[in-house]
Amino acid sequence: MPSFNLIDNKWIPCILVTSGQEELSIREIFTELKMSGIQEISDSSPLVTVGIHRLLLAILHRNFGPRDGSAWAKIWNSGDWDTTKLMGYLDKWHDRFNLFDEKYPFYQSASLPVSAIDAKGKVKSYASSVSGLIHELAAGGNATLFDHSTDDKTYSISSAEAARLLVAFQPYAVGGLLTFETGQDPKLYKSADNAPMVKGAAILVKGDNLFRTLMLNLNSYGVSKNDTTADAPAWEQEHDALREESPKGLLDLLTWQSRRVKLIQEQNAVTHVVIMKGNQFPDNYSLHEKEPMLAFRKVLKPTKGQDPLPPLAFREDRALWRDSLSLFESTVDKTRPLILDWLSELTFEGHIAQSTVINLEVMGMITNQAKIILWRDERLPLPIIYLEDKKLCEKLKTALEIADKADRLLGPGFHSIKVTDKDGKKKEMLFPSPLRQLAAGILYPANPREADKNAVVALVLSISPSRSFWAEMGISFDYLLSKLPEDQQGGEYGATILPWWNKVVRNAALKAFDQAVEAIDQTGRILKETTLAEKEFRIQLAKIIPNTKKGGEA
Repeated sequence: MPSFNLIDNKWIPCILVTSGQEELSIREIFTELKMSGIQEISDSSPLVTVGIHRLLLAILHRNFGPRDGSAWAKIWNSGDWDTTKLMGYLDKWHDRFNLFDEKYPFYQSASLPVSAIDAKGKVKSYASSVSGLIHELAAGGNATLFDHSTDDKTYSISSAEAARLLVAFQPYAVGGLLTFETGQDPKLYKSADNAPMVKGAAILVKGDNLFRTLMLNLNSYGVSKNDTTADAPAWEQEHDALREESPKGLLDLLTWQSRRVKLIQEQNAVTHVVIMKGNQFPDNYSLHEKEPMLAFRKVLKPTKGQDPLPPLAFREDRALWRDSLSLFESTVDKTRPLILDWLSELTFEGHIAQSTVINLEVMGMITNQAKIILWRDERLPLPIIYLEDKKLCEKLKTALEIADKADRLLGPGFHSIKVTDKDGKKKEMLFPSPLRQLAAGILYPANPREADKNAVVALVLSISPSRSFWAEMGISFDYLLSKLPEDQQGGEYGATILPWWNKVVRNAALKAFDQAVEAIDQTGRILKETTLAEKEFRIQLAKIIPNTKKGGEA
């Protein structure tokens, strides 16, 4: 019988401090962590990176909790795990980590049939290409992300790659139609919901080595109302994966088996896989206050069946740093990840210095119905003081709002401006953006007010000024995020850095506008329209950001 045990065989892609990229086993991760200097786990797929961390965290939670800050700090300060305890645990459950075990194949279902005899006496195969496990391939309904694959191409992958794909597939399996067994009710088994992490942007807190990364993501365990005595990781559970119930706790959730899977090996390579419906959450189940890696946003008017507190997700047209406050600040309409609540508590108790700067790696994908459009991997430096200081977050919010206002001037819509009426009262009024006015004047010179709205919007979007604006602002945001906590005078933040930021926003907006109008034919009447639009743009931008020479250089 074939064998590939994740505890003993090398499959986890790591970057070592001294020797670069190398694959390690689970045992090597935990026994050689300190002396080999593992910098981080890094796979070309961010989904695999998230999946591996969830697996390792489940093992650590099972062995060490920690129940409180003191227990956490004891491990943190020692700089190492209790290796004897960990090795004893891995030895106890050793057989459950074998990909091809006859009774308990890792993250799979032994009882899953590979084929069956249908009503006509013909053999019906349930197996499909192993490409069905690979999110980046253009198989099924997926878009072409990194290749031009097709469903009928025969794939052959190593056992190590199959292990990586499995730990990513279970938390990231996209909902939709599936193969089901002959005789099963199609209404119950023909389709499955999204796996837990599909619709969210997963937050991984990064330390300067793997030990610190795992510790910074090891939140309190065993004290939450969501954790029960029945809670256990998937490899400790006796039943085959096909439950419709809430997870029994954090360990169950971290290793949730969203699909029943069986790998098929031929000539020492994995070529096919059977995939069917697995564990499903019950109706109206919410990950809010349960999933430690996700932030959540409140939906003011949820539709029937919609989660009123869905995870914060990536958007195709918007970098996640623009919503960074949702990642590390909790308010009445948004909730930061539980792991950041835990780090805030550890800081308050003095186990982590308030001057500490951590890095957030935010990973996930964007889907449309059952199709995968793209995936993202973004990183943000985060001074941990943001988790505690509301004044600091308010200043950051002000900076982001300035950038949003400048962006609206570059868009096809309307923006609000404070004006003073004849009675001397200030009020907000909506005005079309300068580029909207320009597009209307170009398309309908005789009567811009009667311009077709769709045509105007299409013209502005075709020159995409917002895209170049935000690309430039993203470079400066990390600097703002890092330096704002240091820029404090008399209990107030931002005396130097915010004027600098305003200047950066103003220059980036002007540059984006200039690039946009350069793409338009600059002759005759159009040149006149462009000149008027540019003048109006500068006037409106000055109302948002006064042209001042204050502010330092980055």
